[in-house]
Amino acid sequence: MGKRKRYTAEEKVKILRDVLEDGKSISLVAEQYGIHPNNILTWRKQLFEGGVQTFQIKRTDISGKAEERKITSLEDKITQKDEVIAELAEELLALKKKNCGLR
Repeated sequence: MGKRKRYTAEEKVKILRDVLEDGKSISLVAEQYGIHPNNILTWRKQLFEGGVQTFQIKRTDISGKAEERKITSLEDKITQKDEVIAELAEELLALKKKNCGLR
């Protein structure tokens, strides 16, 4: 029993191109390369299932920048709220001191 031939990704793409781009039949290409037609069908299925990932946007630089802007915006809001709370606390303390003398 001989060893099985392992095909690289480049070889699989070349074989699939013969079928998909050049319009050759699967059986003809399988015979030409000495492989079973089911292999070509399996590779074609894998190509189309994995094709979705090829067209998805994977720009981490954009999403990272957007996330940084969001974090900065939220930090600014927290700072503003802290300032308002400090102002209100000062006013409350002043009112308490003022009212303590009235009793």
